[in-house]
Amino acid sequence: MDIRIIVADDHPVILAGISVAIRQAGVGQVVGEATTPQGLLDLLASAPCDVLVTDYRMPGEGHRDGLGLIDDIRSGWPDLPIVVVTAVMNAALYREMIDAGATGLVDKTSDVNEIPQAILAAHRGDRYLSKNVDALAGRRRSLDIRVATLEDLSPRELQILKLFSEGMSVTEIARSTSRGMSTVSQQKTSAMRKLGLTSDAQIFDYVRSRRSD
Repeated sequence: MDIRIIVADDHPVILAGISVAIRQAGVGQVVGEATTPQGLLDLLASAPCDVLVTDYRMPGEGHRDGLGLIDDIRSGWPDLPIVVVTAVMNAALYREMIDAGATGLVDKTSDVNEIPQAILAAHRGDRYLSKNVDALAGRRRSLDIRVATLEDLSPRELQILKLFSEGMSVTEIARSTSRGMSTVSQQKTSAMRKLGLTSDAQIFDYVRSRRSD
C-alpha cells in the first residue's frame, strides 16, 4: 500500500518499534522520522506524507508539545490525518486531543499492531481509538468521546481544580476560599466526574497539560 507515513517520538526504541510495525504490516512507507517537535515540523515541511504518527509528549527546546503541537500541525497541515500515540491514560485529555484535531489515539500499553490499524482508519478519514483508550473513554461504540473540558466547569469548580493542581489540599483550599471542606470536596468531585477523571494524579496531568499548550 502506498501510504506515506511520518513517525515522531522522542524515544529511539519506541520510534524504531513503530516504524518496524508499520513496515511489517505492509500498510505504507515510512518517509521520515523525528524526535523533537521542531524536527517534526521541519520534516512535515520537506517530506510530503499521507498520515502522521506522533507521540503526544515529545519535549524539545524552542517548541511546545502536547495539545500545542497538535494545534500547530493542524494550522500548517489542516487535512493531514494525525494518529497520536501516547502514554497518557486520561479520558479528559483524550477529548482534548480529538478536539485539537487528532484522527486516531493509540495508548502505548496497547499491542503495537493497533498502530497500523489506526493508520489505515485515519487514511480512510475514520476515527480510531485503541482498545484501552476506548475502554477508558467509557466503551463508546460510536467512538465519540463525550466528556467535558475545563470550559464546561463552573467558576468554582475550575478554581478548585487549579488550586488543587498547584499542590493545595482540600483543607487549604477551603481555608483560602472561605468555603467549607465538604463544599470544596463536593465541587472537586463534581469537576472530576464531568471531566471523566478518576484520580488526583489525573487532575495534575490534565490541568498541567492544558497550561502547557
